[in-house]
Amino acid sequence: MTTPEQLSADVQSAFQAIYDNSLKGLPIENPVLEVEAVGFTERDGRIVGVITTPWLMTLLVFPRADEDWSDVKVGTKKEFEFPAREYECLANEIDGIGMYYGFAIYSPMHEFEHHPHAVASATAFMDVLMVENPDPENSLDEKRFKQFLSGESMDEIKEKECQAAKAPVDGANTIAQDKSGPKELSRRAFLSGGVRNSAGPNANA
Repeated sequence: MTTPEQLSADVQSAFQAIYDNSLKGLPIENPVLEVEAVGFTERDGRIVGVITTPWLMTLLVFPRADEDWSDVKVGTKKEFEFPAREYECLANEIDGIGMYYGFAIYSPMHEFEHHPHAVASATAFMDVLMVENPDPENSLDEKRFKQFLSGESMDEIKEKECQAAKAPVDGANTIAQDKSGPKELSRRAFLSGGVRNSAGPNANA
C-alpha cells in the first residue's frame, strides 16, 4: 500500500514535470515559487494533501485501497467530508499519479511574494481542515475559510458580514478589502507574513 510519504513524492514529481514541460515561462506562473507537496496524510483510508506550484495550490484526494476510480470521468464532481467542513472536488488524472479529486485553493499564485509564504499557506490550510470546529456558529464556509487563512479573526469576519448585510443594495457602502497584509490568527499564527488575499478557487490541475 502506498504511504503518504511515497505519494507525496510522486505528486511532487508529476507536477514538476508539468511545470518543466508545459508551464515554465508562461504568464500564469509566479516564477519565485516552486513545486512542493505539503501535508500529505491519511484520512478515512484516503491519502490527502496539498500541492503548491507556481500556477496553483490544490487540495488533492486519492482513493482508498478498496475504491476503484478507473471509470471516473475527468470533471466529475464529488463531495468529501473533512473535520472542518465539506468540499466539492473535481476528478482529474495525471500521468504518474493516476486519478484523484482536486479542489483549487488558490489560482493564480501571483500574490505570494516567495515560496515559504506559499508553503505556510498550504500548511495552514491542512491544519485548519483537519481540526473539527466545535462551534457551529463559527463554521468555516468557503468564503470564511479564505478570509481566515488570510489572517482575519472570526470576530473580524463576522463583523464584516454584519456590515455587508446592512449595506445598500447598490453597493454604495461596499466594504473594501484589507490590503495591509496578514494579521495574527486568533486560533494559531499560521502564516509567517507576506501572503495577501489571493484569488478564490477557480481552477483545478
